[in-house]
Amino acid sequence: MSATLSLEERLNLVTRGQKLVNPGDIDSLESLLATTKRPKIAWETTPTGKPHVGYFVPLAKLADFVKADLEVTLFYLDVYGFLVNYIYPMEVVENRRKYYHHLMTAVLRSLGVDLSKIRFVAESSFAYRKEYFVDVLRTCALMTQQDAKDTCEETAETKMLSPLLCCVYQSLSEQYLDIDIQFGGEDQRGLFIHSIKYLPLLGYRKREHLMNAMVTGLQGGKMSSSHAAETKIEFLDDPETVQKKINRMPCEPGDVQSTVVLLLRDVLLPISQQRVESLQDSGTSWELDGNNKPRPFITEDAPQGTIFSIPAGSWGDSRHYTSFADIQNGFGEGEISPAALKLAVTNAFNNLLGKIRAIYSESKEWQLVDKLAYPD
Repeated sequence: MSATLSLEERLNLVTRGQKLVNPGDIDSLESLLATTKRPKIAWETTPTGKPHVGYFVPLAKLADFVKADLEVTLFYLDVYGFLVNYIYPMEVVENRRKYYHHLMTAVLRSLGVDLSKIRFVAESSFAYRKEYFVDVLRTCALMTQQDAKDTCEETAETKMLSPLLCCVYQSLSEQYLDIDIQFGGEDQRGLFIHSIKYLPLLGYRKREHLMNAMVTGLQGGKMSSSHAAETKIEFLDDPETVQKKINRMPCEPGDVQSTVVLLLRDVLLPISQQRVESLQDSGTSWELDGNNKPRPFITEDAPQGTIFSIPAGSWGDSRHYTSFADIQNGFGEGEISPAALKLAVTNAFNNLLGKIRAIYSESKEWQLVDKLAYPD
């Protein structure tokens, strides 16, 4: 794909919707894309609680990286998962890694991502090697306890030792995966800063880092896999549950900072935009689902350039929008009602989740792993 893309186009694909740890890093990132044939990037995820729809944000972003011709790795931090979630035995963490793999591949399939373009790696595949453990010790010898506590919320107040080691393991993963870029949520900033500081002290090169926005939970704060089910929309929630959760969300007329608006901005619109681009790239008819490509969240009568359609009135009509700014203005000015917005968001999420639920219902292996990973 990148053979037809300019450097500027590739850089835009890689960075859209992302933040950098330091704004000046854009120059080194551009240089990397210009001088490296296929830069290697990894998204790292820790198998803890059941994931939620906020994971659509990084998983959909992987499609941009593939399109920009990056070599993409999805990395399961299973050792990290045991260290930070120490109340569970290793066997449960291993089953959670398997659950995450079933889920992540199902989500990627639902997004139309070619799984052959993604490398899947478990941290435990190299974390017990002698040379790796020596590097763990070398890193620990350079750090204070406060250095570890400063990396993220999970370690700031802990009284246990094991969570303090997590930053060491995540930083070293960059070297042992041999990647050029690590990608994660804005909550990973402290961990990325740790890597930037300590890898060069070990004699290893500094990597680039990209951060996506964190999705707001249904009751405020960030949506987290470690939080209760009522605070998030889970991937296997049935249509009625999704509808109830969204209908319960506060959404006052004109409040453009309501969680419903933010879910639309951060989760749904980037996916719909990708689907529009995919149809355009393939020359597929706007009205048809040619080549089994997932449809954008638009109605059949949507004009070219539309990325999201929202019901208007009770006659089956819709309003069509070409950007988030248009939707934001429409909602802020009262053109879009809270009920119409919630209906559109509910329909879009159930459209996304339907294929994932179908894959789960057909996989006895995934269902068994589910019971072993989350026995409560």
